[in-house]
Amino acid sequence: MTISKTSVLAAAALVGIAGCKTITVQSLQGSKVTCGDVTGQTSAEVQVAVWDAWFGGKEATVSKTGYASKRVPLKFNMPSPVNVALDRKFNITANQADATIKVDGNVKGKTPAKGIAINDSVDSVVTVSKKGWLDASVTVTPDTPADINIVMDQDGSGRRIPDLVPEQDGVRVKVVPIFSDTDVGENSPNVAQVRRLTNQPQTEFIQSISLLPDGKSIVASILEQYGNEEDPSYRANLWTLDSSIAGAPRRAVTQGDVFDITANASVDGETLYFSTTRNGKLGIWSLNMKTMGGLKMLTAANTADYSPAIGPDGKELIYSAVLPGGSHSAYLWTKQADGNGMPSQLREGYNAVWSPDGKKILFVKGSTDKGQARIWVMDANGGNPTQITVGTEKFNDIDPRWSPDGSKIVFASDRGKVKGRNNYDIWLMDADGGNVTQLTTNSSCDDKPMFAPDGNTIFFRSNRGLVWDIWVMELSK
Repeated sequence: MTISKTSVLAAAALVGIAGCKTITVQSLQGSKVTCGDVTGQTSAEVQVAVWDAWFGGKEATVSKTGYASKRVPLKFNMPSPVNVALDRKFNITANQADATIKVDGNVKGKTPAKGIAINDSVDSVVTVSKKGWLDASVTVTPDTPADINIVMDQDGSGRRIPDLVPEQDGVRVKVVPIFSDTDVGENSPNVAQVRRLTNQPQTEFIQSISLLPDGKSIVASILEQYGNEEDPSYRANLWTLDSSIAGAPRRAVTQGDVFDITANASVDGETLYFSTTRNGKLGIWSLNMKTMGGLKMLTAANTADYSPAIGPDGKELIYSAVLPGGSHSAYLWTKQADGNGMPSQLREGYNAVWSPDGKKILFVKGSTDKGQARIWVMDANGGNPTQITVGTEKFNDIDPRWSPDGSKIVFASDRGKVKGRNNYDIWLMDADGGNVTQLTTNSSCDDKPMFAPDGNTIFFRSNRGLVWDIWVMELSK
């Protein structure tokens, strides 16, 4: 038997008032609620009957000037009140037309665009992107003006860096936008002069640098981008180059479609220790610098091992390792330099380096993503860990290296701002963390510093001039 709508209406009429319900619609103050012929302000009361479902149900429209209207279905069995969140309408422009607009990762249109509905109560992120330009973002809050203009920086190898992130299964390439300026000058009173040592092509990115003990050669890990420009492939190999001649030809130390990174030599310069994916995972290997052969695998755990450093006595190796699963926090481990024996875990941290006398170890601890990276020092056996760079603000102190006599520490920090941006520059401090002095002041990114044997020359990486190159500075005396 088929039950008609008329029958239901008649039955509902017998039910009377029990067949009706008042639902309160709430929204932003001053919002208008329209339901059929009924119009009111929030909070508005709407009568819903049990039989409304037979006619498609009732629907309320909530609207407010400056906000996108929202339709809300009302049903008899709904709890009351019904809270309706309205998305504010924004006009989004950028310094480049036809840039793709994304809100929390979802495409919403192209620039310029009017009336883009965004929930401003949950810190939504608006990102604009366009080929040839770096993505730029802004976080939308209740205080954000309705007219948003986003400035994008033009792309170029100097304004991005394919960063290599150690993971359990090897290395993940993460392209990071980094501001760079065309200005290559240096006006710091603490620097006598700066000069560029290399002239890299746009498809190569210096990842790490290390000076051989004689000071005459640098070992650099260079990441090469090749293949399809839209979906490129990457590999990183080790090269040596003359530390005194700008633009001198480089010599290949390793080769292959692998990632060879974070190299450091023994004190006598005969053995090079580095991290590589040659065995599938990221592990520590060594090779003979005289023959450029004799490859030897030193670690074979299920961790991602990188940034090896050999002690002055040549017997002990310290390195960073990312444990499988969970977070990407790294821990410091030690092992015999010949690869024999079992490794020992010291403590949380990464990028460790021995003091010249072998009694202390510098390392970094804290997340760079959260602006919490700080420099620590500990005894060679892992005891007496002491934080030597401090501050409650969000900034990172990274890449520490000792001076040849162990009295100074050079490092990179983004504690300073240039043109409103946190900017990495090269800094110097005493071994105990005192007398912190800024060396470089260029508005590009300067990092990965290291002292030459003379104690007055510092090599570093920089993207000043829109290319990632190795630079050299002479300290003012």
